[in-house]
Parts: sequence; C-alpha cells; structure tokens
Amino acid sequence: MRVLVCLSFILVIAFMLGLDVVLWMENPLYGVGGIVGFVAYFIAYSISGDTIIAPRDFWRLSNWQVFKKKIGYAFSAYLIATLVVSGILAAIFN
Repeated sequence: MRVLVCLSFILVIAFMLGLDVVLWMENPLYGVGGIVGFVAYFIAYSISGDTIIAPRDFWRLSNWQVFKKKIGYAFSAYLIATLVVSGILAAIFN
C-alpha cells in the first residue's frame, strides 16, 4: 500500500510540474501562478491531516481513502491558488 501511495503522490507532482511548464510556455505570469500553486499544494497537503480529515476517518477509512482525501484537498488548493494568482498577475500586468 505504501508503494501505491508513494507512486500516486509522485504522479500527481509530475502532473503539476507538467502543467506548470505548459503555463510557463503560455505566459510567464501564469507560470508564476503555477509556482505559487505548487507551494500551496504542499502546505495544504501537510495541514490536511489535522484540519480536513476527522480523527475518526483514520480509524474508519483505509489508508488509501485517507490519502485520496488529502490529495483532493491539496490539489484543490493548488488549482485555486494557481487560478487566483495567475488572474491577479494577468490583470495587473496585461
């Protein structure tokens, strides 16, 4: 199970890095937004175990389901931060 969780975590990070490369090729301002989103992803993933997931979920759900909740929360933070920062920078500098 640990191998699957680690592999999934690496694939999500690789997807985000690929998306950031596409954003940099589209417009450097969007790429900056992707970097901010990447930082927000790691912050959200690290605090999601304490804030989003109830203590009962660690007992009731499998490790895979808890991991999916943490990844879902962190990825939504990534998307929101990327879109907001990219939109603000595009509005200011374009």
